Amino acid sequence: MDKEEQKRIVLITFVLSLLSILVLLLINIRLISVHGIKTALSISTFLTFWWAFYFHIGWKIPILNKILYKENISGTWFGTYDSTDIKSNNSFNGEISLVIKQNFLDLHITSYTEKYKNNSYSEMLTMDKKSERNRLVYVYSQEEVSSSDQFIRKGTSELELSLYKNKAELYGKFWTNSGTIGQLKLRNVTKDYIEFFDDAKIMAEGGGAA
Repeated sequence: MDKEEQKRIVLITFVLSLLSILVLLLINIRLISVHGIKTALSISTFLTFWWAFYFHIGWKIPILNKILYKENISGTWFGTYDSTDIKSNNSFNGEISLVIKQNFLDLHITSYTEKYKNNSYSEMLTMDKKSERNRLVYVYSQEEVSSSDQFIRKGTSELELSLYKNKAELYGKFWTNSGTIGQLKLRNVTKDYIEFFDDAKIMAEGGGAA
């Protein structure tokens, strides 16, 4: 959650609280009284439940998403990667799937290829005001391939979200601590979480998950 979102949450909470106090005064309920205190506590409880609802479900509802805009990128994405080893200049390419699990407050990304699985441990989804595009940046670590390989492979991906009609695409670049850089291009294939590469590929090809 960025500073702009925090400010808006504080402002909305303040305005709702102020309106509630004005309503109490209009219906002649004394604030400093047992009934007034109970009512104030009820309002506080309502606001707590409201934000809990909003952060987990409400923000996904289009009309409510306008309160605190955040794009919903949760689901399974499938596409391709092209990478180059900086030292040897050898090139590699292949297919990749991303499983993005998101609520308003946080998100987690798991990527799958035919051989490897990576988990994110630092993620950020922001709106670039200049380009008016959503930007996803995440840092990830590869799961251990073998007990004899002690080198921990890590990387960073910086992607932009492109929305056109009913299509959603993520594209951008990545770089790793093993000396490779490359490009990613993916499209959203389902809002479901498909945790297996082969099933995600079948879904992307229009066959549906197994």
